[in-house]
Order: sequence, then structure tokens, then C-alpha cells
Amino acid sequence: MSIGPSTSALLSTTGRTHRQDVTASYAALAQACAATGDDARHAELVSDHPHDVWSLPASRAIALVHTGQDEAWALVRGAELLEQHQVAVVTPYYGGVRTAAGRAVTFWHDPGKRRRDASLSARVTAAVHRIHPGSALWLEDHDPFAGLLDGLDDTPLSESARRFLFECTAWLQAEWAGIDWPTPPTVILGARRLARCHDGGTHPRLALRRPLWRGHREWDLVAARWSNELLRGRRDDLQAYHRTYTAHGRTGAAMPCEHIGAWSGYQVVRDVVVLTAVMDTVRRARLDSRTRDLAVHQVACLRGARPAPWDWGKR
Repeated sequence: MSIGPSTSALLSTTGRTHRQDVTASYAALAQACAATGDDARHAELVSDHPHDVWSLPASRAIALVHTGQDEAWALVRGAELLEQHQVAVVTPYYGGVRTAAGRAVTFWHDPGKRRRDASLSARVTAAVHRIHPGSALWLEDHDPFAGLLDGLDDTPLSESARRFLFECTAWLQAEWAGIDWPTPPTVILGARRLARCHDGGTHPRLALRRPLWRGHREWDLVAARWSNELLRGRRDDLQAYHRTYTAHGRTGAAMPCEHIGAWSGYQVVRDVVVLTAVMDTVRRARLDSRTRDLAVHQVACLRGARPAPWDWGKR
């Protein structure tokens, strides 16, 4: 494992549990690379959420170390589906999923640097939404509440915070059941924020980090918007996003309002997206004190103890 700037930055504030997780992740990577003939000695950890992402400079590739086989296969199949439908997407370097040291490992072409561009994100998202779900019958229905609170009782949050999250989830689930969706189900990203696009120097591409779903496109549109409303930091050009998405969107499924923020179901979906993002942090709170403090802060924001816009770190 290379202890370069990315690895050092990710490990500099972590606790023993997190370092043990990274060590186990590297062991799986090294074993998988031994089978493929790739060199893991200079692998660089570039991200640790939602998977450990390792850069393999010698191969001009990246490797994702997953916690589960099913999720890894869903990611690979999702990328293959998008490529079949001519969506610009980062594709697997090798087909299939490797199993090593008890973990699933997938290899991908190096996506290049992240390119944060609202218009590009909108164009790629619209291309995903144009895919008819009937062309991928294996897609699972999008249910943001499935497994949402898994492991909550084992987190280092206070009893009061855990109780709030249970109550908040129950209330939002009841509200979700009453949503009048304006467009039919399609293929969606199930994103938390703007779709992640990267530029390797030739053509910008979507970098999948989570499986695709069969669901309502309004989720992805809300996910692209909420950070501007509730978080501090760099602002995304939502007008450019809306114009581009409208120009490239699915015909015959126009929104019945001027923009997604004017839709009657917007606030409920937004609150579910935000809760999902918070639970991503809460589940990782065991890793180190920094993540635990962030989880406590995010829950406090949800409870109204901190006025928006909130400071959740780099967006």
C-alpha cells in the first residue's frame, strides 16, 4: 500500500477501527491483484465511502472493495446497462466480481478527476432516466427505507438521538406513502446529490458508486437540488441543471410544474434524501471520533438545533 497524499489524508484523523478496516480492504485488494496480475504495491486509497476506492497507477485503473457480493454485481450490471444504452459511464476494467479475503472486489477504468458541472450532471441523469425499466427486469424497486436504520442501535449516538431517528423515519415513511408521483417509474440513480461525473481527458463520464434502481426520477432531481438549500459551501447552478435536464429529458414525461422545487411532493422527498445522507454518516460513526462528531452534528441539524444552511464540510 502506498502512503501517498490521498491515503495519508484519509488516515490522518482516523481511529484504530478505521485503520483496521483499511488494512483489511488492502489485503483483499492485494489478493485480487495477485489473481489478475495487477500491481497493488503502489495502490493509493482515494476514497473510503461508500466503498474503499483504490487507485492502481501502473494499470491506469481503480479497484473498489465492497462489503457484499450482491451490491458489487449490481454495480457492474448497472454500468453495463448504461453502456448498452450509450450513456457515458465509467466501465469495468475486468468483467465480473472477484472475491478476495472475504470481500468483493471490482476493477474499473480510471475515471480521471471529478468534474463538478451541473449541466453535465443533468445531461447524464436525463440519459439514465430515458432508459425504460423493462429493459432491465433485474432492477430492484427503489425503497429508501429498506435497511435505512440497520445497525442504528449499535452506533455510538445517544439514546435520544437514536430515538429521534426512529421517530423521524416512521413519520417520513407515512408521508412517503401518500406522495402523488407525477411521472411513471424509470431507471434512476438513487443519488444523494448531483450525479458524480469524471473527466479522464477524453470524454466526461458518470462514475457509478451505487446500484441503479427502478423508481421515480423525481428522487434524483430532488437529490441534485437539496444541498443548495440546506448546506453551506459551493453553489451548484440549478438553473443550468434544469435547462439541460429539460432539453435532454424523457419525452412524454414532462414535470407538471416549472421546476422540481415547485412540486407538491418536493419537501417530503427532500427530507427523505437528507435523512438517507445522514444515516450514511451515522452508520460510519464507529470508525473514528471525527465521523462520530459529524454524525452527532448532522442529527442535531435534523432536529432543528442548528439553523440552515448547515456546515457539513466539503460539498
